[in-house]
Amino acid sequence: MTSVPPAMRRAQILERIQRDGGVSVADLARDLTVSSITVHRDLEQLSKDGLVERVHGGARSMPAAGPPTAIPPTGWEQRAAAGRGAKATIAAHAAREVRSGSTIFLDSSSSSLALARQLVSEPATELTLVTNSPAIAYELVDERILVIVTPGELDQHMRLLAGRWTTDFLAGLNFELAFCSSAGLTLDAGLTTSRRALADVINVASANAARTIGLIDSSKFGRASLLTIARAQELDAIVTDDGLDEQTAQDYRAAGVQLEIVKT
Repeated sequence: MTSVPPAMRRAQILERIQRDGGVSVADLARDLTVSSITVHRDLEQLSKDGLVERVHGGARSMPAAGPPTAIPPTGWEQRAAAGRGAKATIAAHAAREVRSGSTIFLDSSSSSLALARQLVSEPATELTLVTNSPAIAYELVDERILVIVTPGELDQHMRLLAGRWTTDFLAGLNFELAFCSSAGLTLDAGLTTSRRALADVINVASANAARTIGLIDSSKFGRASLLTIARAQELDAIVTDDGLDEQTAQDYRAAGVQLEIVKT
Protein backbone atom coordinates (compact mmCIF):
# COMPACT_ATOMS: atom_id res chain seq x y z
CA MET A 1 0.00 0.00 0.00
CA THR A 2 1.38 3.41 -0.94
CA SER A 3 1.91 5.60 2.12
CA VAL A 4 0.20 8.97 2.25
CA PRO A 5 2.53 11.98 2.65
CA PRO A 6 2.32 13.41 6.20
CA ALA A 7 1.08 16.81 4.99
CA MET A 8 -1.76 15.20 3.04
CA ARG A 9 -2.61 12.91 5.94
CA ARG A 10 -2.82 15.88 8.32
CA ALA A 11 -5.03 17.73 5.82
CA GLN A 12 -7.38 14.73 5.75
CA ILE A 13 -7.43 14.63 9.55
CA LEU A 14 -8.17 18.36 9.76
CA GLU A 15 -11.00 18.07 7.21
CA ARG A 16 -12.60 15.29 9.23
CA ILE A 17 -12.32 17.17 12.54
CA GLN A 18 -13.79 20.33 11.01
CA ARG A 19 -16.65 18.35 9.51
CA ASP A 20 -17.45 16.04 12.45
CA GLY A 21 -16.45 18.34 15.29
CA GLY A 22 -13.99 15.85 16.76
CA VAL A 23 -12.36 12.47 16.36
CA SER A 24 -10.55 9.85 18.43
CA VAL A 25 -7.01 8.62 17.95
CA ALA A 26 -8.29 5.04 17.68
CA ASP A 27 -10.72 5.90 14.87
CA LEU A 28 -8.07 7.80 12.91
CA ALA A 29 -5.50 5.04 13.30
CA ARG A 30 -7.99 2.47 12.05
CA ASP A 31 -9.36 4.50 9.14
CA LEU A 32 -5.97 5.81 7.99
CA THR A 33 -4.25 2.45 8.56
CA VAL A 34 -1.42 4.01 10.55
CA SER A 35 -0.15 3.61 14.11
CA SER A 36 -1.55 5.49 17.08
CA ILE A 37 1.84 7.11 17.54
CA THR A 38 1.66 8.56 14.02
CA VAL A 39 -1.81 9.94 14.73
CA HIS A 40 -0.63 11.48 18.00
CA ARG A 41 2.20 13.24 16.17
CA ASP A 42 -0.17 14.55 13.50
CA LEU A 43 -2.61 15.87 16.10
CA GLU A 44 0.22 17.50 18.06
CA GLN A 45 1.37 19.30 14.92
CA LEU A 46 -2.16 20.44 14.08
CA SER A 47 -2.56 21.63 17.67
CA LYS A 48 0.72 23.58 17.52
CA ASP A 49 -0.50 25.21 14.33
CA GLY A 50 -3.62 26.34 16.17
CA LEU A 51 -5.94 24.31 13.95
CA VAL A 52 -7.37 21.80 16.44
CA GLU A 53 -7.72 21.41 20.19
CA ARG A 54 -6.26 18.30 21.80
CA VAL A 55 -8.53 16.39 24.18
CA HIS A 56 -8.10 13.10 25.99
CA GLY A 57 -7.98 10.33 23.40
CA GLY A 58 -8.22 12.57 20.36
CA ALA A 59 -8.87 16.11 19.16
CA ARG A 60 -11.74 18.44 18.40
CA SER A 61 -12.30 21.56 16.34
CA MET A 62 -11.28 24.86 17.83
CA PRO A 63 -13.98 26.39 20.02
CA ALA A 64 -15.58 29.58 18.78
CA ALA A 65 -14.73 32.83 20.54
CA GLY A 66 -17.13 33.86 23.27
CA PRO A 67 -19.76 31.83 25.12
CA PRO A 68 -21.74 29.32 23.08
CA THR A 69 -25.26 30.39 22.19
CA ALA A 70 -26.56 26.96 21.20
CA ILE A 71 -25.61 23.30 21.14
CA PRO A 72 -23.69 22.72 17.91
CA PRO A 73 -25.45 20.44 15.42
CA THR A 74 -24.24 16.88 15.07
CA GLY A 75 -22.79 15.59 11.81
CA TRP A 76 -26.12 13.90 11.09
CA GLU A 77 -28.10 17.12 11.65
CA GLN A 78 -25.78 19.04 9.34
CA ARG A 79 -26.14 16.42 6.60
CA ALA A 80 -29.92 16.20 6.98
CA ALA A 81 -30.27 19.98 6.68
CA ALA A 82 -28.08 20.31 3.57
CA GLY A 83 -29.77 20.23 0.15
CA ARG A 84 -33.21 19.21 1.40
CA GLY A 85 -34.95 20.16 -1.84
CA ALA A 86 -32.55 18.25 -4.08
CA LYS A 87 -32.68 15.17 -1.85
CA ALA A 88 -36.48 15.18 -1.83
CA THR A 89 -36.55 15.34 -5.63
CA ILE A 90 -34.02 12.52 -5.92
CA ALA A 91 -36.05 10.46 -3.44
CA ALA A 92 -39.28 10.93 -5.39
CA HIS A 93 -37.57 9.62 -8.53
CA ALA A 94 -35.89 6.71 -6.75
CA ALA A 95 -39.13 5.63 -5.07
CA ARG A 96 -40.51 4.65 -8.48
CA GLU A 97 -38.03 1.76 -8.51
CA VAL A 98 -39.58 0.20 -5.39
CA ARG A 99 -42.27 -2.41 -6.10
CA SER A 100 -44.86 -3.82 -3.74
CA GLY A 101 -43.51 -6.79 -1.84
CA SER A 102 -39.87 -5.74 -2.29
CA THR A 103 -37.10 -6.16 0.27
CA ILE A 104 -34.83 -3.13 0.19
CA PHE A 105 -31.84 -1.73 2.07
CA LEU A 106 -31.41 1.93 2.97
CA ASP A 107 -28.07 3.13 4.28
CA SER A 108 -27.72 5.72 7.04
CA SER A 109 -27.47 8.75 4.73
CA SER A 110 -29.78 11.75 4.80
CA SER A 111 -30.62 10.96 1.16
CA SER A 112 -31.93 7.56 2.26
CA LEU A 113 -33.92 9.30 4.99
CA ALA A 114 -35.56 11.43 2.28
CA LEU A 115 -36.38 8.22 0.37
CA ALA A 116 -37.87 6.61 3.47
CA ARG A 117 -40.14 9.62 3.92
CA GLN A 118 -41.15 9.42 0.27
CA LEU A 119 -42.01 5.72 0.50
CA VAL A 120 -44.66 6.48 3.11
CA SER A 121 -46.59 8.46 0.49
CA GLU A 122 -46.12 5.88 -2.29
CA PRO A 123 -48.66 3.18 -3.24
CA ALA A 124 -46.19 0.29 -2.81
CA THR A 125 -47.25 -2.04 0.00
CA GLU A 126 -45.85 -4.94 2.01
CA LEU A 127 -42.32 -3.61 1.84
CA THR A 128 -39.52 -5.00 3.97
CA LEU A 129 -37.05 -2.23 4.67
CA VAL A 130 -33.69 -2.97 6.30
CA THR A 131 -31.54 -0.09 7.52
CA ASN A 132 -28.55 0.67 9.74
CA SER A 133 -30.04 4.08 10.53
CA PRO A 134 -31.88 4.53 13.84
CA ALA A 135 -33.13 7.89 12.54
CA ILE A 136 -34.83 6.26 9.56
CA ALA A 137 -36.35 3.54 11.72
CA TYR A 138 -37.67 6.12 14.19
CA GLU A 139 -39.38 8.20 11.49
CA LEU A 140 -41.02 5.35 9.58
CA VAL A 141 -44.54 4.99 10.94
CA ASP A 142 -46.41 3.00 8.31
CA GLU A 143 -48.03 -0.40 8.86
CA ARG A 144 -47.41 -1.30 5.21
CA ILE A 145 -43.63 -1.29 5.80
CA LEU A 146 -41.86 -3.91 7.90
CA VAL A 147 -38.78 -2.13 9.30
CA ILE A 148 -35.74 -4.17 10.32
CA VAL A 149 -32.86 -2.40 12.04
CA THR A 150 -29.43 -4.00 11.93
CA PRO A 151 -27.50 -4.74 15.11
CA GLY A 152 -24.18 -3.00 15.54
CA GLU A 153 -22.17 -0.35 17.35
CA LEU A 154 -23.91 3.03 17.49
CA ASP A 155 -22.06 6.10 16.24
CA GLN A 156 -24.10 8.76 18.03
CA HIS A 157 -22.56 11.68 16.15
CA MET A 158 -23.35 10.24 12.71
CA ARG A 159 -26.50 8.36 13.81
CA LEU A 160 -25.56 5.02 12.30
CA LEU A 161 -24.99 1.40 13.27
CA ALA A 162 -21.89 -0.30 11.93
CA GLY A 163 -19.22 -2.84 12.75
CA ARG A 164 -18.85 -6.61 12.58
CA TRP A 165 -22.32 -7.35 13.98
CA THR A 166 -23.85 -5.17 11.26
CA THR A 167 -21.97 -6.68 8.33
CA ASP A 168 -22.47 -10.26 9.56
CA PHE A 169 -26.20 -9.63 9.84
CA LEU A 170 -26.47 -8.11 6.35
CA ALA A 171 -24.40 -10.90 4.82
CA GLY A 172 -27.25 -13.32 5.49
CA LEU A 173 -29.94 -11.27 3.72
CA ASN A 174 -31.03 -10.72 0.12
CA PHE A 175 -32.28 -7.42 -1.29
CA GLU A 176 -34.03 -6.49 -4.48
CA LEU A 177 -32.65 -2.96 -4.16
CA ALA A 178 -29.93 -1.34 -2.07
CA PHE A 179 -29.89 2.46 -1.83
CA CYS A 180 -26.79 4.30 -0.70
CA SER A 181 -25.09 7.67 -0.76
CA SER A 182 -21.59 8.99 -0.06
CA ALA A 183 -19.67 12.00 1.18
CA GLY A 184 -18.25 12.59 -2.28
CA LEU A 185 -18.05 11.25 -5.82
CA THR A 186 -15.35 11.48 -8.49
CA LEU A 187 -14.56 9.34 -11.51
CA ASP A 188 -11.11 8.56 -10.13
CA ALA A 189 -12.00 7.75 -6.52
CA GLY A 190 -15.63 6.70 -6.98
CA LEU A 191 -18.05 6.96 -4.06
CA THR A 192 -16.10 7.94 -0.96
CA THR A 193 -16.52 8.27 2.79
CA SER A 194 -14.33 9.09 5.77
CA ARG A 195 -15.53 6.04 7.72
CA ARG A 196 -14.34 2.55 6.92
CA ALA A 197 -17.15 0.94 8.92
CA LEU A 198 -19.74 2.70 6.77
CA ALA A 199 -18.01 1.60 3.57
CA ASP A 200 -18.07 -2.01 4.82
CA VAL A 201 -21.82 -1.85 5.52
CA ILE A 202 -22.66 -0.45 2.08
CA ASN A 203 -20.44 -2.97 0.29
CA VAL A 204 -22.00 -5.97 2.05
CA ALA A 205 -25.54 -4.74 1.36
CA SER A 206 -24.67 -4.03 -2.27
CA ALA A 207 -23.11 -7.48 -2.73
CA ASN A 208 -26.40 -9.05 -1.64
CA ALA A 209 -28.65 -6.82 -3.75
CA ALA A 210 -29.96 -7.46 -7.26
CA ARG A 211 -29.50 -3.75 -7.96
CA THR A 212 -27.69 -0.92 -6.17
CA ILE A 213 -28.74 2.68 -6.69
CA GLY A 214 -26.77 5.71 -5.52
CA LEU A 215 -28.67 8.75 -4.24
CA ILE A 216 -26.12 11.53 -4.65
CA ASP A 217 -27.02 15.21 -4.91
CA SER A 218 -25.02 17.38 -7.29
CA SER A 219 -23.03 19.08 -4.51
CA LYS A 220 -21.19 15.80 -3.86
CA PHE A 221 -19.73 15.54 -7.37
CA GLY A 222 -16.06 16.45 -7.63
CA ARG A 223 -15.42 15.83 -3.93
CA ALA A 224 -13.30 12.94 -2.67
CA SER A 225 -13.21 11.78 0.92
CA LEU A 226 -10.74 9.44 2.62
CA LEU A 227 -11.94 5.97 1.59
CA THR A 228 -13.45 4.54 -1.58
CA ILE A 229 -16.73 2.65 -1.21
CA ALA A 230 -17.14 1.63 -4.85
CA ARG A 231 -16.47 2.83 -8.37
CA ALA A 232 -19.31 4.83 -9.87
CA GLN A 233 -19.56 2.32 -12.72
CA GLU A 234 -20.23 -0.52 -10.27
CA LEU A 235 -23.63 0.89 -9.32
CA ASP A 236 -26.64 0.06 -11.46
CA ALA A 237 -27.68 3.70 -11.41
CA ILE A 238 -26.80 7.01 -9.76
CA VAL A 239 -29.67 9.47 -9.29
CA THR A 240 -28.82 13.16 -8.91
CA ASP A 241 -30.44 16.56 -9.33
CA ASP A 242 -30.19 19.01 -12.21
CA GLY A 243 -27.66 21.16 -10.36
CA LEU A 244 -25.03 19.00 -12.05
CA ASP A 245 -23.44 20.79 -14.99
CA GLU A 246 -23.84 19.30 -18.45
CA GLN A 247 -20.14 18.68 -19.08
CA THR A 248 -19.74 16.70 -15.85
CA ALA A 249 -22.80 14.63 -16.71
CA GLN A 250 -21.36 13.89 -20.16
CA ASP A 251 -18.01 12.85 -18.63
CA TYR A 252 -19.66 10.39 -16.27
CA ARG A 253 -21.86 8.88 -18.95
CA ALA A 254 -18.90 8.56 -21.30
CA ALA A 255 -17.09 6.65 -18.54
CA GLY A 256 -19.93 4.13 -18.37
CA VAL A 257 -21.87 5.52 -15.41
CA GLN A 258 -25.65 5.07 -15.54
CA LEU A 259 -26.57 8.60 -14.53
CA GLU A 260 -30.18 9.67 -13.98
CA ILE A 261 -30.74 13.43 -13.60
CA VAL A 262 -34.04 14.66 -12.21
CA LYS A 263 -35.39 18.22 -12.33
CA THR A 264 -35.75 20.04 -9.04
